[in-house]
Amino acid sequence: MFPLHAQRLSRVLSSAVFALACMIAPPSSAWDSTGHRLSANVALRYLDINSQRQLLAILKQHPRYELDFQQQMPQDLIDAPPERQLGWLLGQAAYWPDIARGFNDADRDKYSRPAWHYIDGAWLRGAASEQGNVYVNRSPAPDIFGTPGNEITLESQANNVVTALDYNTYVLADSNADPAKRAVALCWVLHLMGDIHQPLHSGSLYSASLFETGDRGGNAIGIDDSNLHSRWDQALRGADQRARELLYDAAYEDFSGQGSDWTLWLAESRSYLTPDVYSPALLGAITQADTGGLRRLSNQELDDDYVSAMVELSAQRLGLAGLRLAIWFQNALSAD
Repeated sequence: MFPLHAQRLSRVLSSAVFALACMIAPPSSAWDSTGHRLSANVALRYLDINSQRQLLAILKQHPRYELDFQQQMPQDLIDAPPERQLGWLLGQAAYWPDIARGFNDADRDKYSRPAWHYIDGAWLRGAASEQGNVYVNRSPAPDIFGTPGNEITLESQANNVVTALDYNTYVLADSNADPAKRAVALCWVLHLMGDIHQPLHSGSLYSASLFETGDRGGNAIGIDDSNLHSRWDQALRGADQRARELLYDAAYEDFSGQGSDWTLWLAESRSYLTPDVYSPALLGAITQADTGGLRRLSNQELDDDYVSAMVELSAQRLGLAGLRLAIWFQNALSAD
């Protein structure tokens, strides 16, 4: 770990935890603000000071840096040292693609890419060699074979979380790319490496009648006054101790030579859809309703064991997202 004496380390971690608390209630779309800020701050803990400064230098070229970053910074951080601000700034960058959903029409069209946050469960490439969709009372949809990642060099080629990672990592790794485009790509890389670790961004559930066109990654399954997707997105809300553990466990490491394969991470996320996300109890209720020809599933409840397991799995996935962000940053970003 690069030199940081105990007092400074305490300030940095306190700032990171504080940053997690400064969240905006998001729509049901991805890990919420807490999750994305957490994975970004875990990544920072694995990086040396030069890499951290490089990320900040890239981010400062963002076309909306003053509006969406400087003007939104919590009052307590405005006059703070740069190492305290950085945790909040990179957390804001990781959440920024969700913030862009709320822009006015022109800016939303310019910056928001709804299709980039998830993927069709029938899409296959590389290590993601098996579908992520769950099928009840019906046969699987045909496989969709994705374009190789090294062929994705244009924004128009990006249409899901994997190809969006292909494109944005391509832009961000190019030190000769337009600085503003590079800064936007940094936000997307921070965000999408989190999203691909959320199981419900890797596929959906389809059934013969109840979910004939899919449950939209759990959004159509009511859970109490929310839905299954939102509950997973928000799993780390209030789990402050678990978040602190992830931050304290992360420390600088040399990851030179380690590769990154987001199709492997996609395959991992898909492996958790059953039985961790779509539990036997949920699948039983869905199968019963679908077999009975119902057009609507009654709201379901998650028991304490399910919720505890959901929090722990979500923490593990967000911790991995942070680690893998750091590995990619170390190996793909050349010194500017």
